[in-house]
Amino acid sequence: MLWTEPAGQANPGRTRNSTHFSMVWCGEQAFSEIRRFVVVRNKGTFSQCIPIQTYKGRGATKPGLVMNDHGVIHTSKDPPGLISGENLTKYSIRVESTAGETLDVESRVNYGKAYAVEHNVKVLDIGMVMEGHRYLISTYFDRAMRGQ
Repeated sequence: MLWTEPAGQANPGRTRNSTHFSMVWCGEQAFSEIRRFVVVRNKGTFSQCIPIQTYKGRGATKPGLVMNDHGVIHTSKDPPGLISGENLTKYSIRVESTAGETLDVESRVNYGKAYAVEHNVKVLDIGMVMEGHRYLISTYFDRAMRGQ
């Protein structure tokens, strides 16, 4: 989905990959980028979602992350290996892709960062979490929200 949020002061006016900075109301900067999410729960008019990111190819080794809140998510038959320096202990999550969509091997899901995504926004379906892995999503999410 196209996600827009305040840009702060980092790199205003530049474009990187699928990210674009722009001037919005009151002279403030915002950036928009294509984001991928896993739907954890449908709440009627919105869904609780958790983000999928590569952190510029660094996986969960990006400084400042809570590594324990992250896990591997993939569209390949076999899970990709961990990046040097990662100590991820959660089972990897496999997504059965639709229409040839794939996730980068560095893709990580952040169970500790929930987003409310309204149901009236345009999204692109990239696939479905495999049946045998769905319970892991809610289990890991609930644990992360409790700080475990």
